[in-house]
Amino acid sequence: MGYVSHFISKSLFIVMVAQLVVCDDNNVVMMEKEELLGLFEVMGSLLDDPKWAQVHPQPCTDTPWPGVECEVGQDLQIFHVTKILVTPDVVGSNKPCKSEATLSESLVKLPFLRTLSLFNCFITSLVSIPQVLFGAISTSLEHLALVSNPSLSGTIPPSLSNLVNLKVLCLSQNNLFGEFPKEIGKLVNLVQLDLSYNNFSGTIPQEIGQLTSLRILDLSFNKFYGNVPSLVGQLELLEKVDLSSNNFQGRLPSELGKLKKLVLLDLSHNSINGPLPENLTTLEKLQYLMLEGNQINTCLPSFIGSLVKLTAISFSRCGLICPIPPSLFTNLSNLTALSLDNNNLNGTVPQSLSSLPILDLLNLSNNQFSGELSFPQNFMVKLGKRLDIRGNTKLCTTYKPPSSSCKCTQIQSCNEDSNNSKTMRPPEWDQVQSSTSSNTYRPDKILLFLLLVKIYLS
Repeated sequence: MGYVSHFISKSLFIVMVAQLVVCDDNNVVMMEKEELLGLFEVMGSLLDDPKWAQVHPQPCTDTPWPGVECEVGQDLQIFHVTKILVTPDVVGSNKPCKSEATLSESLVKLPFLRTLSLFNCFITSLVSIPQVLFGAISTSLEHLALVSNPSLSGTIPPSLSNLVNLKVLCLSQNNLFGEFPKEIGKLVNLVQLDLSYNNFSGTIPQEIGQLTSLRILDLSFNKFYGNVPSLVGQLELLEKVDLSSNNFQGRLPSELGKLKKLVLLDLSHNSINGPLPENLTTLEKLQYLMLEGNQINTCLPSFIGSLVKLTAISFSRCGLICPIPPSLFTNLSNLTALSLDNNNLNGTVPQSLSSLPILDLLNLSNNQFSGELSFPQNFMVKLGKRLDIRGNTKLCTTYKPPSSSCKCTQIQSCNEDSNNSKTMRPPEWDQVQSSTSSNTYRPDKILLFLLLVKIYLS
């Protein structure tokens, strides 16, 4: 009975497709049979809806589905599938795909597909990217996003190089591994390359220098190592470079100074050495400079003072030494967040920092600062808990705090005798009312979101 039932069901499905794709009352062809069959097979391999084909027999016209888009072909009679988008928002579920979802090879039956975006689809059953996947769609596909699929594993097939018109390749938050695929160097139309949050390893090949259309490069949270290749400096349209949380080492190439459109540079949590190239002063559009968790081991680089559009700077845990030059940050009127914690900076804390008009986070904790902290009282109250000066045992203040307690480490009063161990508490920052008082404020991630939105909507 099971075999008979399956045979009847499959026969009815084929008959239904044959009836729907041939023509309507005006003898206008709606979709080619092979293409419609391919779409039904692709959606059947993804969605937990066995009746999808019956509910949406004409997905390009009378029975549309929000995740499928079509366009009329050049002959103005045949519809072609151009976009498949399967996300929690489209499906209305946190798990948009069935537990045994796969990447169907029937995608090759959709030769006009330009966008394929699958988010949070492959959760339990292991899935790999088929070698033949990029066959018939190789000249049409422009946007490929396979994102947040923990059971999408394996390597990127060499056939990826067939996608000669690809503009967006986003394979973030999967379980892919292997070396950086050299074949990506043939995708000269790429605008966005995002391989973040995977298990890729090895060095970055020289072929990356061929991606001269690239605006976003995100290789963060992988296991890449070696030097940051100097050929990245040839990608002069780059606006965002995120190589954070890898194992890159050595000095940064001076060629990075050619990236004059760069807005975000995140190299945090690697093993990069100082000194940093001074010609980075040419990065006139840079807003986010994140280098925390490296082995810079120098004074603060002087080029910072000329990057007047900087919004967020992080040099936490970089082994920085020397005092902070009093005028280094004077011209950075756009600066909202400055993190210099867990270094060996010494000397006095420049009062000029309190003159930055929109500074909203200042972390100077765990350094070797000494002398009097001469910030105005209104500045300290404005920042509240977002001003962190803990762990500077030789630092003192004359500001008389309120009597209520604070969760911050006590700092010395400059009025106390140096032999007296009595200390004074800083202001009651917990009571400061501010909509931006969160300790987890991460301004460096705001641009990432905005740039992705910009690319996806373009």
